[in-house]
Amino acid sequence: MSEDDWKALRRLFDAVCDLPPETWEDRLQALTADAALRRETLALLRSATRALRRAEGAVDAAIEQALGAEIGPGDMLGPWRVERRLGSGGMGVVLLAERADGLYAQRTAIKVLHGLPDAGAVERLAEERRILAGLQHPHIARLYDGGTTPQGQPYLVMEYVDGRPVDAYCREAGLGLEARLQLFLKICGAVQAAHARLVVHCDLKPANVLVREDGEPVLLDFGISRLLTAGGADAGRGHGWTPGYAAPEVVAGQAPGIAGDVYGLGVLLLELVAGRALDRPREDDRAAVPAPSAWAPGGLPWRRRLRGDLDAIVARACAHDPDARYATVDALAEDVRRHSRLLPVRARAGERSYRARRLLRRRWRETAAGALALALCLGFVWRLDGARARAEHEAEVSRQVGGFLVSMFEAADPRARGARGGETIAAREVLDRAAERIDGELDASPEVRARLQGVIGMAYRNMGDIPRSLPLLRAAADGLAAAGGPHLDEASRILNMLSATYANNRDGEAGERLARRSLALLGPDYPDSFRVAQAYNSLGLSLVAQQRYDAAEDAFRQALMRHEAAGRERFVGVTLDNLGVLHRRRGQLEAAERAFRRSGPIFLREHGELSYEYWTHRTEHALAVADAGRLAEARAMLERNLEAAPKLFGEHSVYYASEHVRLASVLLRQGDYTGAEPLAAAGERLFGEVMGTDSFVHSLALEATAALAEARGDPARAEAAYRRVLAVREASVGAAHPDTLDASLQLGLFLARAGRVDADAFLQRAFDGWLPRLPADSANAVRIRQARAEWLTLAGRLGEAERALREVDADARAAGPHHAVRQRALLAAWRQRNGPAAAAVAAWREAVDAASSLYGADAAVVAAWRVPLAESLAAAGDAEGASLQAARAAAVLSLQSMPQSPLLARLERAPRIDARAARGRAGHAAAADLLAPAPAVTVPE
Repeated sequence: MSEDDWKALRRLFDAVCDLPPETWEDRLQALTADAALRRETLALLRSATRALRRAEGAVDAAIEQALGAEIGPGDMLGPWRVERRLGSGGMGVVLLAERADGLYAQRTAIKVLHGLPDAGAVERLAEERRILAGLQHPHIARLYDGGTTPQGQPYLVMEYVDGRPVDAYCREAGLGLEARLQLFLKICGAVQAAHARLVVHCDLKPANVLVREDGEPVLLDFGISRLLTAGGADAGRGHGWTPGYAAPEVVAGQAPGIAGDVYGLGVLLLELVAGRALDRPREDDRAAVPAPSAWAPGGLPWRRRLRGDLDAIVARACAHDPDARYATVDALAEDVRRHSRLLPVRARAGERSYRARRLLRRRWRETAAGALALALCLGFVWRLDGARARAEHEAEVSRQVGGFLVSMFEAADPRARGARGGETIAAREVLDRAAERIDGELDASPEVRARLQGVIGMAYRNMGDIPRSLPLLRAAADGLAAAGGPHLDEASRILNMLSATYANNRDGEAGERLARRSLALLGPDYPDSFRVAQAYNSLGLSLVAQQRYDAAEDAFRQALMRHEAAGRERFVGVTLDNLGVLHRRRGQLEAAERAFRRSGPIFLREHGELSYEYWTHRTEHALAVADAGRLAEARAMLERNLEAAPKLFGEHSVYYASEHVRLASVLLRQGDYTGAEPLAAAGERLFGEVMGTDSFVHSLALEATAALAEARGDPARAEAAYRRVLAVREASVGAAHPDTLDASLQLGLFLARAGRVDADAFLQRAFDGWLPRLPADSANAVRIRQARAEWLTLAGRLGEAERALREVDADARAAGPHHAVRQRALLAAWRQRNGPAAAAVAAWREAVDAASSLYGADAAVVAAWRVPLAESLAAAGDAEGASLQAARAAAVLSLQSMPQSPLLARLERAPRIDARAARGRAGHAAAADLLAPAPAVTVPE
């Protein structure tokens, strides 16, 4: 740049540098026609401004740091004693305080403002405080007092409001669109009341609107921004407003006014109805505010309802030109009220046919009646022929349906039964006869046939005959979906039921496809419908079956939000139960308990104790209670359910079979092996009869049988059952399914405990294929990580085992009492193989004590762990202690274990342990006290 150019640039810089930034370009155009010189000057001006702002920021930080060091808990500001710091922001620091002069008890929020005012500013601040103190409204936090700190900083004493920011409150309370609009109208009423007293807020944003527990909003910091600007307390800071919520003219440096508050309310309305913060960068403060329907996320249930009126209202309230906005807050509120009453809003006054559309929406009954009458008159002649054709068609349909229904019940006619006349005909035989004939009949009305298929399929499903129900339900859903129109809702209902059925049978991928098909069938025109909520519920169940827990929780929350908004209590209960199942599987037992305790009273109130809904709730709740270590309580709940199952479902049902296996699993944990044995056998038989021996649910009963055989010391039977479980699951749900990998894990652990070298492949398959798909602290992940530590210990890889135990320790102790006790036993087993005998004795004592507290001192698992404790005591030279522990172990194991049990053999082999004497003393124990747990097993969910 030449010397002349530099002089010209300097001259232009000096001419405009003191002007407001928004006037720079216009002024430079008036001073010179050289575009390049204007660009250089602007660049220099902006560079200098940025440097100045950085310097201001450093000064502000120093002031705030000094303030933070000056005022702390216990300090006095006038009659107010500071309790603690609540937070800080652009205007200053907020402190919680209480009145300390004894006149009366009151808690307040004290805002200590940035800056050091001069004498004139102090007078103006006092005048502003008097004006604001007179502002009384139920939705405005009052200003009580004010003054200056000993260091000269101004402070304000305001009403302390215990609430949540309005956006967070709407989100956490699950408020719908209308509830949000009503809340916004209350906020507008408070702002308008302040404007009537000539007080503007200047900084309207969600953080300055708190909602108390009673749902009433309270506005904070009323007029403080104006006070700061007028009083000079913010001098040098540039503004008291918040970027993103301030009107363009305020950002440009103009004094705030009513139009600025209207703009802030417009941004607040946008965020409330769109359910999403605007979050604009500071440099975009003067950019146009987006329309709510464009800004709302895709999954918002009422997004389509934002188009039109609410888009127009926000656009007018947030217009760049203040004159184009609503003249008052009342005018803005009135447009919102008109929208809620389906009246034309003034923000759309220029749109053609808009008023007519609004009139039709308000008077839709009268309009519909008139249109119907007109249509009837115009179409009467044309429809005569069609009516006759339809009548003939309906007559043929009625004839076929009547004949079909009569044929369904012919089985109950003694004359039709002939030689079987003395037999009692069950409902199942009626259904079987109907199912056999339905495909070949009712050809005159495919939709009627589809509905009957759905009814019969649902009857089979509710009786627990899943194999017979599935083809009928699939055919019904396909037929109704093809018919379209009013049949879509029923098609969606059946798809949802199918999805839940597949999910409950562990085919989560098939269930997910059906649930998503249901959502697609309904389409985006049904965002708030009951059926959409049920589709999300079925989707959540399918995702749980795939162990995709985060996605499942999102789906359940979608369902819960819709059911709660519509007040559908019984379905709120169902969704809470499903959330309880999800939390239990994740190992979040307290969250599961909260969900079940909320849903239980709903089911009792809506359905009664002897109902399918309460029966399934009690089953799921019992499993969570068992995981929490309250095994006696869980056992009693499941025993009541087992007794009720035949009355509700009949004895030939998956529900009756699954309750046998669930109860067996609890008895297995308790150590009542003799009680668990017939239950597991009955479950295995019933599942085989109802679902087939190759079905997934049959493998659940086999899994209980395998765990029971392992616990009792029957290794041949246990291995055969574990291998059968793995084979069935590979064939039914696939080799990569989590439940298949679970079966591989259990078989591998069984083989490793037996010292078999073929264990490694099964275990490694589970470690590599299942663990990476799970959150590290989930219940299943803890199981797998503990299994890996046990395998490493058994394999003699003690250094790796120690690391594995250390890494899982915190998660195991947090995942529930069973995992925590098992962790102690694993640590003791490691000590027994690695370290002095005294350390092993201490570790096994700790494990036995913890297990005794959870299961009872004479439980089978406690007895099993007394064996290595006795071995460790013998190795440490304590023969008397070893014999005592051996005696207590033998007293239980001799009754609950098979004669060839490896644990009993270890008692015989252990040095310096008088096992024969131990067995002799065992005969005096009471059989009722000998209950011992076994490894947890997967049960039908």
